[in-house]
Amino acid sequence: MTPSAERPLLVTGTTGLVGGAVVLELLRRTDADVYCLARDGRDEPAARRVPRLLAGMAGAYGMDDVLDAIRTRCRVLPGDITRPGCGIPEELLPATVDEVWHAAASLKYRERDRAEIDLHNVTGTRNVADLAVRLGARAFDLVSSAYVAGTRTGRMPEEPVPVGCRANNAYESSKMAAEALVSGVPVETVRVLRPGIVIGHSTTLAAPTTAGLYGLVDELAAFRARIEPRLGNYLDHYPLAFLGDPVGTRGSLVCVDTVAAAAVRLSRVGAPGGTYHLTNTEPAYLGRTIEGVLAALGMAAPRWVSDRAELSSIDDALSKRLEFQAPYMLQDKVFDSARTRRYCGEELFTVPLSTERIAEFVTRYVRDRAGEQVEAGRRTVPSV
Repeated sequence: MTPSAERPLLVTGTTGLVGGAVVLELLRRTDADVYCLARDGRDEPAARRVPRLLAGMAGAYGMDDVLDAIRTRCRVLPGDITRPGCGIPEELLPATVDEVWHAAASLKYRERDRAEIDLHNVTGTRNVADLAVRLGARAFDLVSSAYVAGTRTGRMPEEPVPVGCRANNAYESSKMAAEALVSGVPVETVRVLRPGIVIGHSTTLAAPTTAGLYGLVDELAAFRARIEPRLGNYLDHYPLAFLGDPVGTRGSLVCVDTVAAAAVRLSRVGAPGGTYHLTNTEPAYLGRTIEGVLAALGMAAPRWVSDRAELSSIDDALSKRLEFQAPYMLQDKVFDSARTRRYCGEELFTVPLSTERIAEFVTRYVRDRAGEQVEAGRRTVPSV
């Protein structure tokens, strides 16, 4: 059963990387109205912020064909997923929706933030699921993460997280709990969508986010800026050492448009409930990934070690900054996606990512971030 064109759809996290891309894909692939749940900003209401950000994403992704649909078929729901009923004013709620994609989440990971993370990713998921049931949704799609695999290594099946699986951090733990929660949502179809590490658009390379791979980019750039006053351009020539196996450690980098296309295609073809890995069939080797990032930043190629004792004082200082990324440099993971590919096709998920290609994604990100900072500076300079 495919979604009814007459019944509207609902997406949370619509100002985020994945949620925004899902909205754009729904506008392109369906003729339904799309309700976009988002919080009011401190200085800008959701009714203005959501269409502005979606239009910006469409431009960055080369999707000008959906700009008119953003104006005519997006319905903004101001609310807050951490509140009962998602804090949506009663008079703004649609009478019914056909399907809900829940992409809103906290991306924090530190233990000290666990209460806030669980409020958004567990309580928030419960509130959105309750809203979906209340609105008579036929299907509920939770955007989770392939990295609910936790500390496990090897081949990861498209199955529920096994009992006793240990998480690397509070974010992974919250996503494990959210997946367990939605398994009991009383709607016709519940899908758990597990993207890998989401990067920019496969064609334009644009990525309106600072999370995932780009968080690593920011950490490395900040580290270089911190030591430049003492050492100048030392890191342009000195190879930083990383603790990990450059060839034996694999992960998944997947383009945002691939994730959105799969999330919508699973719905359109009537894929049954269950777990789906939205991951690249081409593994992201640790060595290629780090080399691509460093090359884009103009830094020397890395040195790899297997023992912390081999780290210099500079290397050790960097290692401490990379507390979030460190486990993923030591845990080899390959995500089985046979079930997803059965419904979405092989070609969608096969995107080779060489060192040079990763460097191109990072270069685009660095360029866009520099432009944002210049623009922010212009807005804060008083006129005379």
